[in-house]
Amino acid sequence: MSQPVREVLADSLRGKRAISPGDPGDKSAAAPTAGGCSYSRFSLALVRHPPEEPYTGREIIDRSSVLAPFLHQLLDSKCSECVGALFLDARYRPFGHTIPFQGTISGCRVEPRELLVAALLANAAGMVGFHNHPSGDPTPSAEDRRFARRLFEAAGVVGVTLRDFLILGEPPLYWSARDGYSRGAPRDRGARRRRKPKYRHPDAPTQTWAGTGHMPVWLRREIERGAALSQFLVEGAQVTPAAARQAQRVLERTEGGGGREV
Repeated sequence: MSQPVREVLADSLRGKRAISPGDPGDKSAAAPTAGGCSYSRFSLALVRHPPEEPYTGREIIDRSSVLAPFLHQLLDSKCSECVGALFLDARYRPFGHTIPFQGTISGCRVEPRELLVAALLANAAGMVGFHNHPSGDPTPSAEDRRFARRLFEAAGVVGVTLRDFLILGEPPLYWSARDGYSRGAPRDRGARRRRKPKYRHPDAPTQTWAGTGHMPVWLRREIERGAALSQFLVEGAQVTPAAARQAQRVLERTEGGGGREV
């Protein structure tokens, strides 16, 4: 679906001049051609302007840690919520941006359409969506997450690569949809917390288990071979009832395992 969209835009940008009503070249009232194509009496032109700040450097921007300071600079004077897009070329270098939505200090009504139309008209290969929180807290709301998902899906349909969607708080704070967490601030509630391991293989320190969820394969095999669960406890940890039940089930499935210590 993305190719026809780009082809139509490319056709409109290849030397087609604007036609006024009554002009001899006005084909708006003509019958459709055999190919089924028709053109409006208005056309588009893509004009290249000299780069201005902050686009004179043309550095490659491919990480949220580089994107955030750049976008903080763009939105430095914004005191209300706004949503926009940063345009990237095929090498992930920024060359322009649009901010079509500006709301209040606590909300902004948005749709992906305006961001994608602007990206296509700018002939952008990729883009980065951005949104600011004047409160200074970049933690995304449920609406922020839904809009980011819609924008990712819509951009894929029209052939524009959405590299990331950032929510900007008080510098240097930001939230990245691609990375899934806030930099410089506590991890958001949706991020998974890493639990400390309670069990570790003595001969393979990287093989660990926190004692929650399913027992890992390496520990099940050690118990099947006759090892006790307590042998793999890290210092200061204790066998939890849930882990003991899983170990007991492993023993019950093992021939002759009944009655062994877990």
